Amino acid sequence: MRLTPPYGVGECSWVTPDWPAAGDLLAHRYRLVTRLESGGMADIWRARDELLERPVALKLPTGGTATSAEALHLAWKEARMAARPAHPGIAVVHDYNGAVRPDGSVAPFVVMELLTGETLAARVERAPLTWREAARVGGAVAGALAAAHASGVVHRDIKPGNVMLTPAGVKILDFGISAITGEPDDDETGATFGTPAYVAPERLDGKPAEPTTDVYGLGVLLFEMVTGQPPYPVDTWEELEAARLRGPSRLPHEVPAEFRALVADCLADEPGLRPTAEEVGDRLAPLADEPPSPRHAARRRIAVPAGLAAVLLAGVAALILGTRDGGPGSERAAPPAVAPPAVVPPPSAASPSPSPAPERPSARATTAPGRTTAAPAGTTGAPGRATAATTRPAPARLDFDDAVTRFRSAVEDGRATGEIRSDVATDLLNVARTLDGPDAAGVEARLTDLATKVEARAGEGSVERERAAVLRSRLDDLDRAAGL
Repeated sequence: MRLTPPYGVGECSWVTPDWPAAGDLLAHRYRLVTRLESGGMADIWRARDELLERPVALKLPTGGTATSAEALHLAWKEARMAARPAHPGIAVVHDYNGAVRPDGSVAPFVVMELLTGETLAARVERAPLTWREAARVGGAVAGALAAAHASGVVHRDIKPGNVMLTPAGVKILDFGISAITGEPDDDETGATFGTPAYVAPERLDGKPAEPTTDVYGLGVLLFEMVTGQPPYPVDTWEELEAARLRGPSRLPHEVPAEFRALVADCLADEPGLRPTAEEVGDRLAPLADEPPSPRHAARRRIAVPAGLAAVLLAGVAALILGTRDGGPGSERAAPPAVAPPAVVPPPSAASPSPSPAPERPSARATTAPGRTTAAPAGTTGAPGRATAATTRPAPARLDFDDAVTRFRSAVEDGRATGEIRSDVATDLLNVARTLDGPDAAGVEARLTDLATKVEARAGEGSVERERAAVLRSRLDDLDRAAGL
C-alpha cells in the first residue's frame, strides 16, 4: 500500500506484531539488522540499504508519541536540519521515510550514515580526558557548530551523548530538537528542552533559537570532558533550579587559565557575553597543539649571540670583497679572527639580554635606530666598515593594546578561578572594552573608573585580595602605556 502526503512517506511493507524486529523491511528498502541503542524518544538500528547495498543507521521513534502527527513532523524536521549544513563533523542524513505499524499508523524514521566508534559520553564515563584532548574534541565540535550556525541551524542539544568519536573524526549527532535561527520557542511542555544539566538558561525563558545556546552546551561539554561531570550535575529541572542558586562547580587549577577562562565565557548566563562557535575554535586551537618534542626543544635552546652573528657576517663579506677586488695572485683580505661559537641559552624574561659584541674602534659614527653615537676621539678603523652601536637601544614603550589584553586576561582568569564574582568580572570587562587607545578621549577617566571599581569590589570581598593585587599591577601597566 502507498501512503499519501503531507509527509512524503513512501511505499512501506507490512510488519510483524512484535514490530520493530530484526529482519523487518521498511519502505521496501531498509532491512533492520540489530538495535544499537535505545533512548527515551527513539531507537537507533543498524540496517542495510538493500537498494544501494550499504549499511546505514536508522532512527525510529519509540514510546506513546511514536505514531502521532507531532512525531512525524519532528522526524521530518530533524532530517531537514541535519541535512542542511555540509560539514565532515556532522553525521550525514541519507533519507527520511515512514513505515506502517500493525495497527495501521505511520512510524517515521530517519536514515543516516553508520558510524563506528563510541560516544563521548562512553569515553568520559571510562575516565576524564586531559585538557589538551578536550581542547581537540571541543575544537572539532566548535567547527561543526560554526558550519551549522552559518547554515541557520541551531542544534540545541549539545551533550556528550550526541558527540561521536570515530576513526574519521568527531561527529555531531541527533538534530531532533534543532531549530532555525530566530525560530520562536513555543514549546510549553519542556519536551524539546533537552537534558537539564546541559540546557542554556535562556531556553527556560522561551527565547528564540540562537547560536549562543549551542555555545553554552559546548562550554558544558568542555567542563565535563576534564572533570567527568557537568558544572551542574543534576537530573531534574527542580534540581537545576536549586543548583543555579548555589553556582556551578569549578574547574581544577591544574587546567590552564586560558581553558578555564574560555569555559567561563561559554557558560555566561547572558547569551550576548558568550563567544561565537568560531571564536571558541580559534581559542582552543593553541591549547590543542602538542608541545615540541625534547629534541626540538633542545634545538631551540641553541642560539648565536647577535654580536657574534654580526662579526661572522662581516668576515664573509670581507672574503667576498677581497676575492673580487684582487686580481690573479693578489692577496685576499684576511677574515677577522673569530672565536669558536659558544652554545648559550636564549634570553628570557627572567634573565638579562646577552652582552653586545666587543666594540671596535671606528672613524665613523655608529648608528642605532633613531640615534647617532659619535666615535671616540682619536680612534681609527678600516675605511668603509661600521661597527656595532656603542649604546643599547632604549626600552620600547609598553603597547597600550597589549596592556588592555593583559588586564582583561587577568579579569577572565579571576572569574574562571572564582576569585572574581561573575557579575563583577562582566562589569570590569565592559569598561575595558571601551579603552580604544592611549590618546582616545576620556581614557584617563575610564582607567580611574576601573581602579575605583577594583578597590570597591576588593573591599566588599567580591574580588579576592590576591586577584586584586594582580589587577592593580595591570592597571599600573595601563597608566604607563597611556603616558599618565
